[in-house]
This record gives sequence, structure tokens and C-alpha cells, in this order.
Amino acid sequence: MDGECDFRERHLRRGDFLGAFAVIERDDAFLMVQNRRRIAGEDVSTWDLPGGQVEPGEQLTETLVRELREEVGLEPIGTAEFLFVQEGRRSHGGQLEFVWRSFFFRVHEWRGEPRAAAEVLDCRWIRRAELPGVLTAPYHDSFRSWLGTGGSFFSSTWRD
Repeated sequence: MDGECDFRERHLRRGDFLGAFAVIERDDAFLMVQNRRRIAGEDVSTWDLPGGQVEPGEQLTETLVRELREEVGLEPIGTAEFLFVQEGRRSHGGQLEFVWRSFFFRVHEWRGEPRAAAEVLDCRWIRRAELPGVLTAPYHDSFRSWLGTGGSFFSSTWRD
């Protein structure tokens, strides 16, 4: 996979992806961050849940806290609630590039007001009713399913 297509941190591009993501809801809206991704050969903007890749030596909850601080300036209060895990495969040109495992946690309380920081382009609260039109990336299928029916394990495929 060339560097343009790989969204992972440059120093973590070998091997598989392990991630932790926050589901933060307020007044029937979810906190989403805007990212640039290369999907199907095109540079696109996506609205994603805040979170990201686990660094060497980090536990999932440590990643969640770090990513929320880095991406939107929030500090979670208390213990995040595990919601679901997504396991997937990303292939490019018919070749497997990597496998990912992403863990999703509900953050019930936090300090601060969200603001776009680090590598994200923007952040905003998106109402639940608007999410189907926003969750269009190949890896969004699990979050859409969880929103519709709940569940704790999802499998996904991202083919470019």
C-alpha cells in the first residue's frame, strides 16, 4: 500500500491496526471528527468517531484518553463503557494490506468543549437522524449496524 492510502500513523504502518474509538452522545447527537481519507482512489473527507491507533505499550483505555485529548481537547471522566468491537480487512488491488481491530467505548462524562485539534480537520455534533447520510466510508458499516440493532461484534471489509 502506498503512503497516500494508508491512514495509520507513519511509525505504525507495519502490521495490523489496533484502535480505540469514543462514542460520545449529547442531546441525540454524536461527536464526530472530520478526516481526510483515500477511498477507492479518491481523496475524500469523512466524518468519523474520535479515536485512533494504539501506540506500543498502551492499553485501549489509555489510547482513548490520549486520542480524545489530541483530536478534540476532551478529558474523559470515569471509566468508559465497552460497546462493541469491529474486526476488518483492508485490501488494495485485490491484495490484503492489513487487518484491523477497533474497540468502541461510550464516554458518559468529560471535561471541556470539543474543538478540532491535531490531525482532524473539524469536529461537530451530528444528530442521529443525519448519521446515515454521513457514515459513508467502508469502515462505517459496523457503527451503522450498532446504531440500528446493537450488538458487540462486527466484521467489515474495505476494498480499494
